[in-house]
This record gives sequence, C-alpha cells and structure tokens, in this order.
Amino acid sequence: MKKYKIISNEYHDEYGKGYGESFYVKELKSFLFLWTRWSYIQHMEFSWGDCYNVRTKFKTVQDARDFIKDIMCTGNERNKTHVRTVEEHDCTTINQLK
Repeated sequence: MKKYKIISNEYHDEYGKGYGESFYVKELKSFLFLWTRWSYIQHMEFSWGDCYNVRTKFKTVQDARDFIKDIMCTGNERNKTHVRTVEEHDCTTINQLK
C-alpha cells in the first residue's frame, strides 16, 4: 500500500516576514530494493527551452488531500503525454466528409 504525507513549508525572509504557507506531498518510495525513502511528488516545467522537475505545490491542505485521494490513490497517470488517434481516413472516405 502506498503511503503519502503532506508537508507544510513557509519561507521567512531575513527580517522574519513570512510569505505564506505552501503545501507539498511526499510519497514513500522503494530505494535500492532494500530501503524506502520519502520523496516529493514532482512535475516537469518548461522554461527558456529547458525542462526540469519541480515540487508540485498546493495552496491548501485540502487541495493536497484531494490530490492524494483523486489522483495518487486511484493510480491515474500524471505528468505524461497521451497520444490517441481521433480519426483515420483513406482517399475514398475523405471525399464523403463535409
């Protein structure tokens, strides 16, 4: 059974001013077949012709809970591209389309 935990993170500047809480989800993953470790759920972002993985941030604890319940626990694929054929035609059927 997969395990998840929600982590709260708030940045405070050099004057102690907080910039609001952000929430992240960690997943317990297998590590070298013998151990386990907690790792952040990440997604890929593209910027300036480069791509990199970043932690997936949530605004509230409830948003993080819903993500775990609706996406992670159901086994839905995430952060992937899905390709599907919408229609297929040959030269005899293409003339019948309007």
